[in-house]
Amino acid sequence: MAMLFGIQLLSTLIIGLFMSKIFSTYSYSLMIFYSLWFSVPPVAEYLGTFSQVYKDHMKKKPKNGEKKQPLEEFTIPKDSDLKIRTNKIISQIQIAQVPRVDEIDIVILLTISSVLIYVVTELAIFLGYTPATDIHLSYVWSTVVMVFCVKFLGHMVKVYLQLGGGERSLCAISVFAFITSALLVSMASKDVLDFGIEEGYAECTEKFVAFANSTQLKGAKNLTMPSVKAFKGILIILSGLIGTLITFPSIRLGCLHNRLLRGEDEEENKTTSLKDRLGVLLVHFNLLTPLLVSLCWCKPLVRDHIKSQVSINDATFDLLRTCFVIFTMLVRMLSIKLYLQTHLNSASHFLRNMRREAGRIDHKKVQAKIAYTFQYSGVLILQILTPCIVVLQLCFIMLSLQNSPQDITISSSPHSPQQSIIGEAFAEVVSDSVLRGFRSVFTTKFIMSVSSYFTWWIVTSSSVVSMFSLGYYHVSEAV
Repeated sequence: MAMLFGIQLLSTLIIGLFMSKIFSTYSYSLMIFYSLWFSVPPVAEYLGTFSQVYKDHMKKKPKNGEKKQPLEEFTIPKDSDLKIRTNKIISQIQIAQVPRVDEIDIVILLTISSVLIYVVTELAIFLGYTPATDIHLSYVWSTVVMVFCVKFLGHMVKVYLQLGGGERSLCAISVFAFITSALLVSMASKDVLDFGIEEGYAECTEKFVAFANSTQLKGAKNLTMPSVKAFKGILIILSGLIGTLITFPSIRLGCLHNRLLRGEDEEENKTTSLKDRLGVLLVHFNLLTPLLVSLCWCKPLVRDHIKSQVSINDATFDLLRTCFVIFTMLVRMLSIKLYLQTHLNSASHFLRNMRREAGRIDHKKVQAKIAYTFQYSGVLILQILTPCIVVLQLCFIMLSLQNSPQDITISSSPHSPQQSIIGEAFAEVVSDSVLRGFRSVFTTKFIMSVSSYFTWWIVTSSSVVSMFSLGYYHVSEAV
């Protein structure tokens, strides 16, 4: 355990202090919002020019010398030729009113820190400063980042459940649909979907039995591991919950894809234009590559076919597949400004649709809808980033395990003279034999199989929901 107080902990402290200094000086959220255009809600006086009731009220003279008060409640025709003003985001003050801006900065800070710590840890292992079998602090950072992202997604689902109506029904349907889908996936043969769950869990069970028989803890020999079917049942339930967490972000992503592909956001020079070839490439790449990523786990379709054409082993294929997933997620995260500008342009889209309708609408609803577009942008950024970040962290764990495939154990050799005093005190408190046996239970193959399964599940679920959402909005808006 001396490594916990060695180069990994030192690099963690340095990176943490460095990133916190940058966080206090620069705003990651401003980097995302910078140079984008947003619509400013029209004031009541301007909307009142389209209402005859408001005009008549302003013509009346106040009684007893009182100051004339503007009319607070009035409606305007939906087909009014409203013109809204747009501003360019250039300062932190403009986005200070957007909710969850601080959470955007925190999640980006944690993600960058975890990536830097992962790189430092792998370099330390490659250069021989840290044994490959030691515990990696990068795993702890990856877990912290994933917990933060899941916490945000869970909070959003809680908000949707509190709204009731269609959102609550959609949550219930998504849970049932994803649990059913996960049940069908669990029935697939290992020759079709190569997660390696059975082999990994069998090895984990074998190590647990050996640990229970060798430990001196009271009652440890009576402990047993759940069966493979019970473990798959746990994975099915977790898959249903995870699928529900990413349902609403995937629906929102499909809606934005539809607006981009329909070219409704080509407006003057202030909005995102699909005439840019890079923009077209990013839209189609983000739409299609997650489906290709999902197929990479289909053994007869991809692994067996590639191995028959190219002479590579399973470890190389797993490495290439993980790198492909990382590249896909990074491209989606880097195209966040494209999606965000499309969302901000939805205020103009709302006005265009309103002009096609008959009747009247309360002026406050018009102001609220336009203001909501900008207020919701912080949530939209987190909805796009958090699933990608979770997949990235799972991929980093798999990469680390692929680079050091030995099972993680604690060395029982005597402490070296260079071991710190804190490390010696810690080693005296914790029994090396018990800790070594406990760590040996969670083998490399087991962690790899679980990480691989959830990576595939998140990417596939998000892609399928986005495609359904894209088709729904394409049909509904075309009517």
